[in-house]
Amino acid sequence: MKKLFPALLLACALVVPAALTAATFEGKVTMQMSSGQKAGAQDMTYSIKDDLVRIDMQIKDKSGKSAGGMGGMIMDAKKQEMIMLMPQQQMYMVHSLAAPTGQPGAAHEGADKVPEYSLDKTGETETILGYKCEKFVMKTDKSSTAMWLTSELGGFMGSGSGGMGGFGGRRGSGSQQAQAWEKALAGKNMFPMRVVGSSPDGKESFRMEVTAVEKQSLPASDFQVPAGWRKFEMPNMEEMMKSMGGGR
Repeated sequence: MKKLFPALLLACALVVPAALTAATFEGKVTMQMSSGQKAGAQDMTYSIKDDLVRIDMQIKDKSGKSAGGMGGMIMDAKKQEMIMLMPQQQMYMVHSLAAPTGQPGAAHEGADKVPEYSLDKTGETETILGYKCEKFVMKTDKSSTAMWLTSELGGFMGSGSGGMGGFGGRRGSGSQQAQAWEKALAGKNMFPMRVVGSSPDGKESFRMEVTAVEKQSLPASDFQVPAGWRKFEMPNMEEMMKSMGGGR
């Protein structure tokens, strides 16, 4: 659990506010993410209902075993806010996704700078789990990211983890690359069924792939903070870290 709160904070910085678009699909999308490091794959459940998205992730260690329970977040496109959930503490934190200066990305203060990129169609198509996808390639001066995108699941609100930039335990070029591909999808009616990033030497740096899609009606309570949970305010950071055993 010590790793969960910092990971959620970084995830908060990596979500792309401009990508908050209304969904045309209701249900759950299960994803698996892995990085170029030796860390095991991370599982993520992406629940969608109207303008709401809930992301639940399972933090795992290198062997693939659970390393601290579930953590997650709820994103509201209409309110332009994210609610970070901390189940073990029965606490939550609210973070605005609105750019305070009216500039895209202004709410990302402190996050790694997103590099310039190009996004090109390849003309290739593939059906993944019954959904027709078109392959795009996004390139920056230091990386290449292949994306298989479908228009049948609505827009994408961000992975939260920044393509393993947060949950892979590192920042820098990896999280910049992840932010770039999420930014490239901002405002578009395209959902990634598979994303594969490559480093300059051609080695795979991260992968995010959808493993299951379940169309279903979801209760409104799935996108609400459970009754009785305490709101966490940033000035109480020291208290929170102590409760997780991270205090000095």
